[in-house]
Amino acid sequence: MKYIIVGASAAGLSVAETIRKYDKKGKITIFTKENYLPYSRPSISYYLKGRVEEKDIFLRKEAFYRANNIEIITGAQVEKIDCKKKEIFTENGSYRYDRLCLATGSKPFTPPVKNVSGNKNVLTFLDLATVKQVKNLAHKDARAVIIGAGLIGMKAAEGLTKVCKSVDVVELSPRVLPSILDEKSAVAVKAYLEKNAISFHLENTAVQANIENGLVKSVMLKNGDVLPCDLLIMAVGVRPETQLAENAGLEVNRGIITNPETMQTSDPDIYAAGDCTVSLDMLDGAKKIIALWPNAVQQGAAAGAQMAGVQNFTGGTYSVNAIDFYSLRICTCGLINAKGEQYRDEVKQSGSLEDNSFSYKRLIFEGDFLVGYVLINSSANAGIYTSLISNKIPLSSLCGDIMEEPSLFMFDKKTRTQKLRGGVEI
Repeated sequence: MKYIIVGASAAGLSVAETIRKYDKKGKITIFTKENYLPYSRPSISYYLKGRVEEKDIFLRKEAFYRANNIEIITGAQVEKIDCKKKEIFTENGSYRYDRLCLATGSKPFTPPVKNVSGNKNVLTFLDLATVKQVKNLAHKDARAVIIGAGLIGMKAAEGLTKVCKSVDVVELSPRVLPSILDEKSAVAVKAYLEKNAISFHLENTAVQANIENGLVKSVMLKNGDVLPCDLLIMAVGVRPETQLAENAGLEVNRGIITNPETMQTSDPDIYAAGDCTVSLDMLDGAKKIIALWPNAVQQGAAAGAQMAGVQNFTGGTYSVNAIDFYSLRICTCGLINAKGEQYRDEVKQSGSLEDNSFSYKRLIFEGDFLVGYVLINSSANAGIYTSLISNKIPLSSLCGDIMEEPSLFMFDKKTRTQKLRGGVEI
């Protein structure tokens, strides 16, 4: 059996490892347009600020691929798929497959800003190659401007405050980290980030850049403000990389359409996994792009098993984030921005940003079930809350106050047996 995987990040590596688990002899080939072996994309911000070395961000050592007979072809852009002949094409030749998986990930979304395109100091912040360029341009006298206050933009901002003179972040939304924070928590997080030398320009956007000798020297905002700029990071967001699938005639609607359990596409011999796919949110039934590392790994494992002839399913998907900013720990999960009368929430907040004692807990409920949470500096019970969500444990089966320490009150009413993590007796 010949297996080909296009893409070598979280999903692609998960596919390959799972195939090898079930098929010890099949030929596995991974194609990646990057010039690197699979690495941890979340770690590139730590590489930027010098907390990890380049060698430490790779997910596996070269010996692992040799031992498991997994071939990785780097610097290889797959240009075409012939579904009838079951063949892929690169600039260096064609390759036949029996099973193919597309794990092509995401590409940066760059909004149109006058005079920005093509300048040497305008970069994205999505892969190791571009982060190396950012690192080369960042220095103690550089003034950085970042367009976008989402996860990518804010990790870039955190890294650049360690090496740049100033960091300005421009965001169209009225709050920072709009995809993972609710309105209440975003106010406190913004204040904390401002303490760490980031200046925000919310409900604003860049409209024009001033250019000198092929470099952006300043950025004009919609409200007329002008920001001096030596380094411009475009981090508005990402879009699924679907062009290869579209050209092959696979079903695509924003992302690649798959069977949400098996990850099989509209072609029975082609699978897809990770950020390039449309996921089915198990909490609200919505079809959406869930571009998160754990989701990509889970989908890759399901796709790899199915490709090797083993019935293994994804088991449901929803958003989970765990991230640090300047030692501020943020964990979010599920439907944190749910709208509708069926939802309610409870909030517990204490401490102060001034002495770093601040903590925030918001739980979101739908009827008798927990469907989401936002935890800031209060993540001790995140695993328990996640289990309640993923296992859909009715809150009526529990005793005590869910806003307090779950380990102190989770008892089954009938048996009085202490239960944790979704009903496991301890």
